[in-house]
Amino acid sequence: MKVRITIAFILVVANILFAHSFAPTGMMLTPVVLIITTTLVCFKVKTIDPIPLLIITFGLISLHDIGIKLYSGGSHDSTGLGWVHLLLFLGLVPSYIILVNTIFQDKEQNRKEKLTAVFLFPLLIAGHLALFGDLGLGLYYDI
Repeated sequence: MKVRITIAFILVVANILFAHSFAPTGMMLTPVVLIITTTLVCFKVKTIDPIPLLIITFGLISLHDIGIKLYSGGSHDSTGLGWVHLLLFLGLVPSYIILVNTIFQDKEQNRKEKLTAVFLFPLLIAGHLALFGDLGLGLYYDI
C-alpha cells in the first residue's frame, strides 16, 4: 500500500513539473493523472479505513491542483483558471466514483463511517476550492 501511495505522489509531482516545462500539456493531463492516482491509492485496499483513504486521496488531488495552479507554465489568467477547474472536475468525477466504489466494497467497515467518508469528500473539495479557487491568478512563467 505504501508503495502505491508513493508512486501516486511521484506521479502528481512529475505532472506538476511537466506542466511547468511543457504548458499546457501537463495541465491537460490533469484528469488522467487524478484517475490514475485515485486508482493507485484505492486499488485492492483491505487495510485502510474509509476516512484515512479519503484523506490520502483528497491530499493527492489537492496537491496536484495547487501545484498546477502555482507552477504550470504560461500566463495565469481567468480563462486558464477556468480550464484548470474544468479539467479538475473532469478528473474528480471518475475519481469520486472509484473512491465510493472502493469504500462500499469493504464489507467489514461500519456503514456510518462509509457514509461519512462518501459525504465528506465533496465537502473537502468544496472547502479546497473556496480556499484555493483563485490561487495563482496573475502569475506568469515564461516558457
